[in-house]
Parts: sequence; C-alpha cells; structure tokens
Amino acid sequence: MTKEIVYEYIKSKPKKPVHLREVVRALGIGKQEAAEALQALVDEGKLIRTRRKTYGLPEKMDLVVGPLQVHPDGYGFVLVEEGDDLFIPPAKLAGAWPMDQVVARKLPRRERGKESGEVIRIVARARKTLVGTLEFSRGYAMLRPDDKRYHNRLLLSPEGLADLREGARIVVDVQYPEETGEKEPFGVFSEYLGQGYTPETETKAVIHNFDLRDAFPEEVMAEAARIREKVPVQTLRKRRDFRDKNIFTIDGADAKDFDDAIHLERLENGRYLVGVHIADVAHYVREGSALDREAYERATSVYLPGKVLPMLPEKLSNGVCSLVPGADRLVLSALIELDENARVVKYEFAEGVIRSQARLTYDDVEEYLRGGKLPKQSEFLQDDVRELYQLTRKLKQLRLAEGALDFQTSEVKVQFDEEGNLHLVPLQEAEARSLIEELMLLANRVVARHLDELEAPALYRVHEDPVSDRYKKLVEALSRLGYQLPMGAPDQQAMQRVLDSAKGKPEGQAVSMLLLRSMSLARYAPENLGHFGLAFEDYLHFTSPIRRYPDLVVHRVLKEVIRGKLGPRKKAAWEKRFPQIAEHASERERAAEKAERDLTKYFQTKWAEEHLGEEFGGVVSGVTNFGMFVALPNGVEGLIPLSALEDDYYEYRPDALELVGRHSKKRWRLGSRLRVSIERATPALRQIDLAPVKEDQVEKKKQPDKKQKKRAATKQAARVLAGPPDERAHRERPVRLTANKVYFHEWQGEESAEEKPKPKQGKKRRRR
Repeated sequence: MTKEIVYEYIKSKPKKPVHLREVVRALGIGKQEAAEALQALVDEGKLIRTRRKTYGLPEKMDLVVGPLQVHPDGYGFVLVEEGDDLFIPPAKLAGAWPMDQVVARKLPRRERGKESGEVIRIVARARKTLVGTLEFSRGYAMLRPDDKRYHNRLLLSPEGLADLREGARIVVDVQYPEETGEKEPFGVFSEYLGQGYTPETETKAVIHNFDLRDAFPEEVMAEAARIREKVPVQTLRKRRDFRDKNIFTIDGADAKDFDDAIHLERLENGRYLVGVHIADVAHYVREGSALDREAYERATSVYLPGKVLPMLPEKLSNGVCSLVPGADRLVLSALIELDENARVVKYEFAEGVIRSQARLTYDDVEEYLRGGKLPKQSEFLQDDVRELYQLTRKLKQLRLAEGALDFQTSEVKVQFDEEGNLHLVPLQEAEARSLIEELMLLANRVVARHLDELEAPALYRVHEDPVSDRYKKLVEALSRLGYQLPMGAPDQQAMQRVLDSAKGKPEGQAVSMLLLRSMSLARYAPENLGHFGLAFEDYLHFTSPIRRYPDLVVHRVLKEVIRGKLGPRKKAAWEKRFPQIAEHASERERAAEKAERDLTKYFQTKWAEEHLGEEFGGVVSGVTNFGMFVALPNGVEGLIPLSALEDDYYEYRPDALELVGRHSKKRWRLGSRLRVSIERATPALRQIDLAPVKEDQVEKKKQPDKKQKKRAATKQAARVLAGPPDERAHRERPVRLTANKVYFHEWQGEESAEEKPKPKQGKKRRRR
C-alpha cells in the first residue's frame, strides 16, 4: 500500500522531481520503507531516478515507458496506453527484445518526419526462454528462434549439445548482458523437444513459446488426490436438493467434463422456471490452496488440436466436479423465472446438489430439432428440450432487438480419427449450441446484475465500444463493398443490419471479418463497463469454473453473498486483489488463443501438404499489395502471391481494397469467388501458397501416390500425438476457423498479421 501512496504523492507534484527526504517528511513514513517503495516504482518503470538521486514521472521528462513491439524488419514501437506509439529505429533498440518493458527518450523531430525515439533502459525482459531450431555455423551452435520477431540467431553455449543433430527443436534459457556482463545475450540448452517439425514437436514448442503449463506440480496432484470421490452426507444436508428434477446436460460427443446442467419447470402462473446448475468448483478449490495457486497461474484451460491443457487436474475436471449422469454433484444454481416472452421476472441463487438424469450431445439435440427423436433413454426430455429451444429463440430475439451482434462464422474442428489421420470437420449443430449458449448468457447476465446491485466485488467480462479510428476505417471499408454505416458513435443495430444484408452473399464472410476486427478485445475487469458485442449492461463469466479462473472467483463471491458472510474485511481484500487477477486472466487468455491459433494453422498447413495439387473453390478473404488471401470451404486459408496472377499485371488499390488488372481491368476484391489449387505448404512457416486455376483448365485429379512416405510419417506422428483415449478425456472445445483468423466465443476481434517468410539460403526470395 505504501508504494501506491508514494506514487500518488509524486504525481501530485508536477513541478519537479522529489528527493527521498521529501517523501519521508511529507508522508511520515520510515526512510527504509520509502526507499523500497521508490525502488519498486523505478523497477516497474512508473518513476525515473535521476542522476541527482531524485524521482520523477517519465512523462514529465519527455520519456515513454511501455512494452516494445518489434517488427521482423528490425524496427520497433514502444506501446503506450494513451496517444501514439513511439517509433524506434533498428539502431536505437539498445539490445531490447520483443515485448521487453523499456524506457525510451523522444528524439528531436525532423522536419516533416514522424516522431521517433531511442531505448535508454530495459526495465524488464519479456522472455527467459526461447524455442527454436538448432543450427551450426563455422563451428558455433546457434538457435534460430521460432518467433519471427527475433530476427537474429542466438549464440549457444556448447553444454548439453554434444548428442544433438542440426535441426533439433530445443528450448534454451536466455542469458542477458545485464546478468552476465557479456556484450551480447547467449543461450544455454534446457530441453530437447524432438527432431524437425513433427506434430509432436510442434505441440511441445507451442506450449513453451506461449508459456503454457502442461504437467501439474506434485503438491497440486497430491492435494487433488486427497479429495473424496463421494460427497459426504453432512454436506448434502446443508444444500438445496434438486435431485428429483429432470436435470440434464448437453455437450459435444467427446466431452468428459460437464460443468453445466439445465432443467425446466412449468409454473402454475403460465411462466417458466429455468434452472442453470454449475459445478461448485469453489467447494473443492479453496482460496490460497495449491490447487488454487496453480489454477490462477494457468487461468484457463487451453484447447490445442489433439491435446488439452486443463486448468484443474483430471480428478476434478473429469471427476468430482463433472456433472455426470447418475451421480450426486455439488452445484451453484441460478433459478430464473421467465414469462411467456422469455423476459426475466425474478431469480434466486442456491448452493445445491443435483443428480443428472441424462447426457445429451449436440448431435442428439440437433437431430431432434430437425424433426427426429432423442435417443430412446432420453425420450422423456423431448418436451423440455422443445420448450427450452422455443424460450432460447425468444431470448436471442430479445438480445438482437437490444443491439447484440450476431456474427455468422463457419466453424471447423481439427480432429484425428482412430488411425491418427487429420481431418478438418465442419460443426453442424448450430441450433443445439445456440440453445445452451443462450441459457449460459442468461445466467451470466443475472449473476452480474445481482453482484453489481449489491456493490459486491466481482470480475466482469467487459467489451468496450470500438475506438473511433477503427470504427472510421470500418465505415470506409464497408462502403467500398456497398454497405453503409453511420459516421460518429458506433451503432450496434446498424452494424447488425449490415451483417443481415451480407448474410449468404459471397462477401458475407469478409463483412463479418471486417466488423470483428473493428472491435475492441473483450477482457476481464473489476469494474462493470458493459459488453458492446452482446449489448449487455451487466455481464460476467459464471458458467465455466472448471476451465476459467474468473468464473471460479465469481463463484466464491456469490457463495459469500448467498450465505450473508461478505464482510468489510473480505470485500476490501478482494477489491484490492481483483484488478491483478483480471489483468493476469486476460493476458493468459490471449496467450491461449494465440497458441490455439498457431497450432491450428500448423495443422492446416499439414492438411494442405497432404492435398498438394488438388483444386478447391474459394473466396477472397484479404487483399494486400503482395497478393490475396483465399479461404477454402473447410476454413483453411492460403495466399495467392501477386506473381501467380499471370493473366495480367495487377495493381493494388488500397482505397478500394482490391487488385485491378492494368489491361483487362479485372478486379479481385473481398468476397470474389475463384477456383484455386494448392501449390505449396510450409508447416514451419504456417504458410500455404495457392494458385488460381485457369478457366479453360481441366480440373486436376488427385495424386494419391504423391509423397506417400511423408504422409505416412505424418499420420504416425499424429497417432503418437493423439495418445490413448484417456489422455484426451478432457473436453476439447471446438476450434472455430474463419478466414485469416481463429475466433472464439464473444467475438474478440484481434487483428492478425501474416508474417513474411524468410528466404531460404541459396534461393531467390519469392514475393508475397
């Protein structure tokens, strides 16, 4: 707390930096305590210590503090929260690496030149380890990092490398000059991942590259092992009993962890009572325990193709917390009364116990909603499912009427069969998934409203309005495609009208993508700032405590509220800690998404490698000055380089987002349809090169004998990666593939940038 007080004091002294003595005298604190607080603020980059041993704010000294974003071409930007990012030329990086926290000095602005700066201090290093490929050059061992932002190879210490061959995929610990006294950083061998770019080594590499956690520490597993399988009778007696209700779950066919169950009651007044029952993970994961500390560090389960990194050990995620049929399970229940128009009349919350009566899959429900029947053992639920579907349709209509955005994205799941063959499987259960999604949104919304009205501390899921410059670019881009949005403040209903107009048209996917990319990123926050995409004033995550740490935190708060035990001391402690949890959970969520996206792109290129020479219909999903991206029906996206358009010389027109032939005036723009063939796939670079098929060219036949040995090796590696069924027991959340981007629930429109591949030695670089 002293640190915050000292910082606020120095911020209140805008005229000059202050000395340690002044801080001690003004705040009445000890010299040692004040010195430690000042040093901590200097270490965080919030204060600058001058040569005269005074402390001041960097912004008052024409300095900029922030993470350094480095481009593969060598230059960088210091990212700032407010204002323009500061450009750093390659020669002014001062040894800073990508995403290091740095202090930079602004340089004198040249006439008509943009503002630039130079790094004068590295506050904190972003990475302690690097993953890459082992190379040898002139007798020296080098690491070529996987991350293309690290454009220089790293010299390695020879220890531990004696038995390794060139091309080995390894992890190294980075030793920086400020630690070693050497002029340049170097690496020390830490772990061998495998040889080459196999599915197994790529999965391991992605886990390391994004600082994910695989195996659980021994103390965590020991704590999980001590949890009793059967719920004690005395615990059941303290809870509200829902075991006589027709409670059931709806999940994917391969799901093993069931964290939500539902039921429906028809009331005498003509209304409905919807029960949303969520696994009471907080009962088993006590705050401050080893399980809790590990769950916090992970913050989220990570769903990689072929492998899941759960937030909680399997004993909980697939065991005592999973709402399996026929077993007594502890839950936190939201009981919501709806009128015939699906409007919320009232709600209550309870710590309960349930015994699920049935387990339905999305396929079961989808088949029933299309006129079929539920499985025989679940036929008694048909009326409940039908009425829940009708209610959730009304709930969705109400959301859309309030301004919620309904993006139509094609969904494809990366899947392996029993032989280890790779498949990209379109998901076809749209209505069944929508049914469950609407009920989860409803529960999340009423919990958020309740905690906000009580002014209880919470972690909200916030999604702010698009920033003005992004929205302006969106309006301009859509106008080129023939769609109009009003200038000024973002208008959700106008945006939804655009989505509705584009639905089913060739450019529909591109329109959705443009809207998604204009959005701010959804994040966690201790303040209730609303959710733009969902058009909710109150929203948080409550329904997935098995796989999201913020949901577990919300459960703890709600349980204290239900019990009437949320006292001032607990409330103050949570209010102090929740901002840190929100920031950490948001950062870990971003890392998980990037890891999922990166490995999914790898498997897309592996799929393309097995289909070289084959032809597919496609839609232009992106247009650049080096070519155009084309999305195939299964979600795979590749690049047609400008040089591959051989029927004319094409010019890029950024104002219209199109390529135009100089002589033919032929136009390629977002949404244009064409037929393409797969020319090249480079898994190491996550790059797929396509070529347009000439109109008079006969469709090529498949070449099943091409690269048979390579395909066999890929399938064998995939079998090894998939492992036995029990290793895949944790539910795999579907990976949603869309053109140029993998999106997840809540439309987190992070922009993606295709990175230019480095040229191979001795070959001419092919322009993209």
